[in-house]
Amino acid sequence: MAKLQQKLNRSGNSHAGYTIRVLTRGFYGAARLSALERVITNALYSFTQRGAAADFTYYEICRRYNVSYATVSRTIQKALELCFKRGEKPHSYELEEELPAPERYFYIPDWLRFAEFPSENGSEDLTNVQIEVLSYILHQTRKLKNWTSTQANIARELGVAASTVSEAISRLEKLKILEVKCSDPLHTRCANHYERASYRIDHALLKTVREETEQHLKIPSRAAKLADARTDRERFYANRQCLANKHADSVRKALGEDLEEFERQLRILAMEIGKALARKQMDIVQRLSERRLEISEARRKFLLEYGYTEEDLEPRPICKLCGDTGRLPGGALCSCYLPPTGGNP
Repeated sequence: MAKLQQKLNRSGNSHAGYTIRVLTRGFYGAARLSALERVITNALYSFTQRGAAADFTYYEICRRYNVSYATVSRTIQKALELCFKRGEKPHSYELEEELPAPERYFYIPDWLRFAEFPSENGSEDLTNVQIEVLSYILHQTRKLKNWTSTQANIARELGVAASTVSEAISRLEKLKILEVKCSDPLHTRCANHYERASYRIDHALLKTVREETEQHLKIPSRAAKLADARTDRERFYANRQCLANKHADSVRKALGEDLEEFERQLRILAMEIGKALARKQMDIVQRLSERRLEISEARRKFLLEYGYTEEDLEPRPICKLCGDTGRLPGGALCSCYLPPTGGNP
């Protein structure tokens, strides 16, 4: 399991086989997470079990969980404020400290995120919420063929709206994955979210779709190959940027809190100057600018005392054309990129 967790995301079939969906309230702290943020945070938690590090790029997460780049970026920042930290390698994340096992959870099979189920329109995939609802019912029916509950109870457990659960269950019914029977024989549909119903999974259909999905994943599509190429490029420049910042990071680490205090004051002054400019308070801008020059000069002298200059705090990119970003000023791709196999693209 630990070895599989460390492989993670390449062509779509190298994850750990499942992710853990935590049901325990407040497990990650007091922060409120949206449905999509929970998907990504639970994935982070799943991949960092047993001391493993989650190693992926934002584009890999976007592709796997069908979420936007902005959502991934926002969620990762939240996760770093909760109980995760950046790992030693670029794009890697680890737990700050080992969390106790959640009291309540279930597993989400990873193949469901790539599965396409037969329908009247050909084939359809499932949304993240539909996958969670299906996996939760799978968890409840692992020992029983039929499981009885209400849509309101499912919604409460998953932390989503009852109407969202109702829509997901309707979709699963239409795809013939799920069979729903209301307790009241007079009702053909459970319009009331608090009405109890019996749920039964078509395991034969799931088995067939799973086999087809796993077979399909062994042959990467053109879109998957393009996504992998973009991921390789992103990792290449992330590693270069780490190398470019290595000297500056070592200087900051050597000078410690004294240098950090200078930079903290300069950041505060920059924000205050921006606010004053927005209000057209030019006298305040003048005064703050003079103060910023004084602190910058004090920082310069402080660095000289230890044998450094301000240039030692700046990145040292290998490529002078793109600054190790991969993009030229006009937006074109830089020719400095070297694919994993070597040579130019």
